[in-house]
Amino acid sequence: MPKELCELLNKYPRDTWTKDTLNGNWVGFWLGRHSVFREICNSLKHIINQLLDGSISHQNFMKQYIHLMNMMLHNLDSHHAVEDNYIFPKFHQKSEKFRYGLELLENDHHLIHQSIDTLTSEGNKIIRTFNEKKDIDHKLLIGSYSKVNDDFDKLLIAHLHDEEDLLIPLVSEYGEEYFGLGH
Repeated sequence: MPKELCELLNKYPRDTWTKDTLNGNWVGFWLGRHSVFREICNSLKHIINQLLDGSISHQNFMKQYIHLMNMMLHNLDSHHAVEDNYIFPKFHQKSEKFRYGLELLENDHHLIHQSIDTLTSEGNKIIRTFNEKKDIDHKLLIGSYSKVNDDFDKLLIAHLHDEEDLLIPLVSEYGEEYFGLGH
């Protein structure tokens, strides 16, 4: 995150975020969604590694992979739609000083969705290859996919971190109600 956006983060660093703030109606729900994305990333990485080391069958991998990717894609798409169309405008309206940061986060959403296109395209290649029982080096194919998945994970996890570092300090400073998010 750019230095000029860290003013409130310096005032409210992660290790000082209080349970009252983190367990607010909106913040608790929102951070819960972020936690789900991190868990899905870890689960995908785990089954990719299992496939690479031969401890999971192609069929079991495909079953888990399809389930996890569908969960990721559905939840990420709806999460970003809510942020872009509901949450970020509330922060944008009330925090002029941090609008640039919100614009960066929205731009990240576009980059993440472009990365998803690559991720799903490469994942579909694996599924087609397994379904067609093609005689190719599966480890090479999975290794290549693992790199694409790692790139996606890095982008997504950095984005989640940046969102939290920008928005949680704003909520710590002003409260959920100020942004029209608390009940």
